[in-house]
This record gives sequence, C-alpha cells and structure tokens, in this order.
Amino acid sequence: MKLAVAVALIAAFAVPARCQNSTPSNPSADAPATAPAVLLGQSSAARLLGEQPPNYMAGGIAISQMFSDNVELATANQISDLSYDIMPHFTISSSTTRLTYSAGVAAGFLVNRTLSDRNQASQSASLDISGRPSQFVTLRVSDRFMNTTGLWSDAGAANNSAGPGLGELQQPNTSLLTYGKFRANSVLAELTAQLAAGSFAGVRATQSYLWFPSGASDPVLGPLYGGNSYSAEAFFNRRFTDRNWGGIAVRAQRFDVNRLVGATDAASLLFLYAVNIRPNTSVSFFGGPELSVTSVPQGLPVPPPAFQRRLWSPVAGAVFSWQGRRTSAMASFDRQISNGGGLFAAVTLSSAEGQILRQVGRRFEIGPGFAFAQNVPIVTSPTIRSYSGQVQAAYHISNYSLSGGYARDNRSAPDINSSASANRVWVAFSLDFVRPLGR
Repeated sequence: MKLAVAVALIAAFAVPARCQNSTPSNPSADAPATAPAVLLGQSSAARLLGEQPPNYMAGGIAISQMFSDNVELATANQISDLSYDIMPHFTISSSTTRLTYSAGVAAGFLVNRTLSDRNQASQSASLDISGRPSQFVTLRVSDRFMNTTGLWSDAGAANNSAGPGLGELQQPNTSLLTYGKFRANSVLAELTAQLAAGSFAGVRATQSYLWFPSGASDPVLGPLYGGNSYSAEAFFNRRFTDRNWGGIAVRAQRFDVNRLVGATDAASLLFLYAVNIRPNTSVSFFGGPELSVTSVPQGLPVPPPAFQRRLWSPVAGAVFSWQGRRTSAMASFDRQISNGGGLFAAVTLSSAEGQILRQVGRRFEIGPGFAFAQNVPIVTSPTIRSYSGQVQAAYHISNYSLSGGYARDNRSAPDINSSASANRVWVAFSLDFVRPLGR
C-alpha cells in the first residue's frame, strides 16, 4: 500500500490521542484474534485494558518541552538544547461484526532553541483495518508513518499509535538512536483463512521505508543511509488446547540501501509456540534457521572488506505480554537479520526491551521501560550497541493532562572504542476529549 493511499484513508476516517492505545477486539470466539499477538503479526506493547467503548473518537492538542544535554549524541563537543513540540492529534476507533478499524493522526511542528536547522513540521499517522469479507476470511491492513526527529520519536503525541500495529517479527530496525531528522513508513497487508475451529492459515506482506536528509551523518555512525525493506511470509497457526498455540511460517525478505546498489536477501523457516497463561497474559517463543545472501556491486571506489556473503544464522525470540486494567507489562527478545536502520548494510540484530505501565488511583499513570540492541553489520564494519532507559508519568484531571518523562540513552561502538550518552527530560500539557460514536 502506497503512503499516499494510507494517508488518504486516514483522512477519510478522520483519526485519537490518549485513548488510541485501547485496541478494539472482535468478540467472535472463533476469530484468529484469540491467539497471542506474535502469531497474529501484531504488537505486544504494554497497554491498559481501558474502559472506553469499542466505538469512539478522541482528540486534542499537546504542548511539550524537552531538554537534552547532548542533542547530537556526540562523543565530544556536546551541545545542549531546549526544544518545543506543538502537536494537535485525533483518533477514531470502530468495531462491528464485519469491520474493525482504528486510525490516528498527529500534525504540528518542532522548534529548537539552539539547533534551528532542525526546526520542522512534524507528522505521524497510523491506520489499522480488519475486515471479514466472508465468515471464515479476514483481511487486515496496517500502516505507520512518522516524520520527525529521533530526539522526539519516543515522546510526545507523535509516538501514539492506533490499532495493534506490526509484530516483533515484522517491525523494522529502529534501535540506532539517531537524534536527527528522519521519515519512516511501514505497511502490512494480511489475508487469513480459518480452516477449522482452531486452525488458521494465511499470507502476510510488509514494506518499510526509511529516509534521511541528503548528507545526513552521525558523530559515531558516520553517513546515514535510508532504504527499503520487503517481506513476504506464509503461515499456519493451530490451537492445540484452550491455552496452547503452535505455528509455522516461511518468510522471504529483501533489504535495499539507498545510494548503494548492494542488497541482502534472506529466507527463514520459523516455528512458533505460545501459551495463554490467563486471558490477558501470554508467553510466546519463536525460532528457526535463516539464510542471508548479500550482493555488493563491482567497481565501488572503496571496495568493502572481505565478509561472508552467504550466511546461515538462527532466528530466535520470546515475548511476554500482560494487559490488565491497572497494570500492564511486556518484555521481549529477538535475534534476526534486519535492515540497517541507517547503516550502510543489513545487520544481525539482537534486541531486548521491557515496559511496565501502572495506573495509580483514577488519575495517575506511571511506567518505566528499557531497551537494548546490538547491530552487527553483515558487511564488515564496527558493531553498534545501544541502551536506553526511561520512565514516564501522566496525571489526568477531566479533559486535561500533565505528563513528563526522563530518558538516559547510550550508544557505543566497542570495536573503535567510541561511546556517547545523553539525558533527556520532557514535560507536556494536553487538552483532550473523548466521545462515543453513535450518540
């Protein structure tokens, strides 16, 4: 699905804010949504089971301020900066027997006091549609778009997404902690058929796009490269008992890098197992062999060092998800071939993350989180490691919200003895509304 089509659909549906983390569910007991999110290609992000109706719209405006003591995440000559984000946002969600959709859009601008060259318009949009053209067939389309800076990509209204999104196995690499401008879009299309009471099969395709301004560079990473990633997979999921699920998937991927002719093709056979410990708690595991083949064009001005162009490696991972009304948590680990996320070649990505979200009383929410990633480029170059820890809190009074957070980021390249860290602190004030649909 082209970006223009996704944006047009979002505009047509109209699009929330505080409530867009509440994902409507299909009440049908035989729907594939009863399986854990990993088997469905959906996100396992920590979300509270909200009390919003299944059909609602929400919107508002958020004004945020952030301070960073190393706004370029540089190893030397560090620059501190104060930046501002003004972001109106809108979301709509609807669920019926045959059609469920969630869509959100946020658009505003970023202003930096010191690095004025980073001032820019900022937008994010998300769309997730799931329809049942027949009783036993489900068609789902999901799209995520973001145009902002890495400094603000995990804070503010632009970070909110509507719908279940993309799963851990389908998400592109976003682990490099580049603080500059970027634009990204990820699209998923999926067709699922119910073969029996507890068996489902289907096909799924994803496409991800990453763009950096011409000449963009990073103090540690050097020049930043955008690119495109493509994935196609066929899968089969089966429920063995009321709680236990198993699955198998065959996947083919391609990772292209802008400004270079080289590319990496990968193929993998994945085995999945998941158990619903409780209706709102699940643990999922996946693994299997993966083969990647990397091509490099002839006649490059600076030929790359010798590297293993044909590489066998394992895919492995696990996801824990717990969603309650007052407490929600998730933790995940995965290892697989992925796009470079700004590097000049595909990488072997090992990543882990965790998040807890707790509602205290009726008005206060707080949650810590962490993330770790190691990017080992297939084409010989320094390994990049990144760590990030943060805590966020929000206090709601009627239609008003006051929120804030603190994050500590670190990125290092051990092979060249290079490391950089930054602290970020932000506060935000927002005015929101929530309205049930059909009233």
